[in-house]
Amino acid sequence: MIDFALKNLFRNKTRNALTVLGIAVGVALLLSLVSISEGMNKIISDFGEEMVGTITIFPEGKSMFTSEGGQLSKDLVDDLENFNGVDVVIPYYGTFLGMGTYTYGIGVPVDKVSMVVGEKIKIKEGRMIDEGDKDERVAIIYPTYPNYKNINIGDKISIKGKDFEIVGKLEEGSSGAVDVIFPIETLQEIDKTDKITGIIVRVDDIERTEEIADDIKSTLGVETETSKDLVRKFSDMTSQIGLMTFVIGCIAALIGGIGIANTMLMSVSERRKEIGIMKAIGATKNMVLKQFLQEAIILGLIGGLIGITLSLLGIYMLSFTIPFVTMTLNLILIGIFFSVGISVIFSIYPAYVAAKVDPIIALRYE
Repeated sequence: MIDFALKNLFRNKTRNALTVLGIAVGVALLLSLVSISEGMNKIISDFGEEMVGTITIFPEGKSMFTSEGGQLSKDLVDDLENFNGVDVVIPYYGTFLGMGTYTYGIGVPVDKVSMVVGEKIKIKEGRMIDEGDKDERVAIIYPTYPNYKNINIGDKISIKGKDFEIVGKLEEGSSGAVDVIFPIETLQEIDKTDKITGIIVRVDDIERTEEIADDIKSTLGVETETSKDLVRKFSDMTSQIGLMTFVIGCIAALIGGIGIANTMLMSVSERRKEIGIMKAIGATKNMVLKQFLQEAIILGLIGGLIGITLSLLGIYMLSFTIPFVTMTLNLILIGIFFSVGISVIFSIYPAYVAAKVDPIIALRYE
């Protein structure tokens, strides 16, 4: 019966091809969005784990995503080093890099770079910034940096009209709240300031992180964010993407399903005489039902495979600007079940109509 189903699908190639295309586009769009959502969730999870026990400090009324340039006095660093419960203090100087995206870079003391990057993140190529790089125009980049894959060690990037040499690339899959790290002295020299943008603080007791953050805020009059606060903000963003993915998935299912239903109903109408002959020679209602469902499943499977191929191409292109997107086995299975599922659901009624055809009336059909 599968051979017969395949032959029937080739009867109207154009109509079936358009139906398959509708399913494929829906699958490709859905998988691309799910890939972005899953990638962001992984980054948030990794970021939250890496930042446990840390507090980030900004000028009052600011946040990590609105702070730029020197706004805090370096005297605040001394105050924090003597603050009860504070273990490590890391001042930084932040700047948006103006590359058409929200690319953000920070300068940190050269002896604290490895602490900012974290122990779990490794260098993929090149080396880490070290104490010999103080006052040097060098940088290391995260995978979130635009065009990360095409940048080589030794290449130059322009920051505020000055060239910086890339000395290290962090491994793919690593994540952070920034895209580039520089020596802090270099950025401050360019902007001719000794002020800082923010301060990263590590506490000596993880259980007291929230309490210490509140104490710093009330005592020193600054804004504080813990890892929980940052993860919460990121999670709100991914929730919105998740909702958008759900809505687009429903729209894709509806469009693909209507295409399947329309194609199958037209097929039933055109093949009434054939259905009558099948029933006249002994075909049961269940056999006719299975026949049309098989055809719908084949259409859905073909559309799903094409959609997966299109999403692979789309994800590959997206990976140059959004490195955390990737195709996984789960996404492939989602694509197949989605395409086959909507094909079966929206073809049940046409298949039922075909199964109910009266053979006597059908044989008179012209």
